[in-house]
Amino acid sequence: LRHFGKDTNSPKYVCPADLKAEHDKLVAKRNRQRERERTEQQRQKAIEDEKNYLKAKGIFFGLVFSDNLIRIKVIESVEEMIEEGRMMHHCVGGYHNRENSLILSATIDGRRIETIEVSLKTLEVVQCRGLCNENTEYHDRIVNLVNSNVNLIR
Repeated sequence: LRHFGKDTNSPKYVCPADLKAEHDKLVAKRNRQRERERTEQQRQKAIEDEKNYLKAKGIFFGLVFSDNLIRIKVIESVEEMIEEGRMMHHCVGGYHNRENSLILSATIDGRRIETIEVSLKTLEVVQCRGLCNENTEYHDRIVNLVNSNVNLIR
């Protein structure tokens, strides 16, 4: 009641005719309010994350290499990284905060095949995973393609 500025000494609010209904109504109102606040906080965090990701990894944006079948490109936004994780059913969505990692996506005809993490310190493939963290039939070919183009990442 205090949260909504209601008079806690008023019988109208303290002893309503249907206490449960009034309670449920105020709880639902507070939950909607909290959800709006949480949504706004998430929106602000997403804006900040995108800004930080652009600053940290922007120099790599536009980097693409291919072997005429497999196309590998740098993931260029936090939103794109979250989508990659969602579509591939793995946890790459949170990797945008990894300072020394560059995340790439390998595709064939626009279809995601594997997601690659490259260490910016060692310029080595840290991990390369397909759907549900499984290796695909193209795994070795993807790793070799990244390794043969690692000079483009420097």
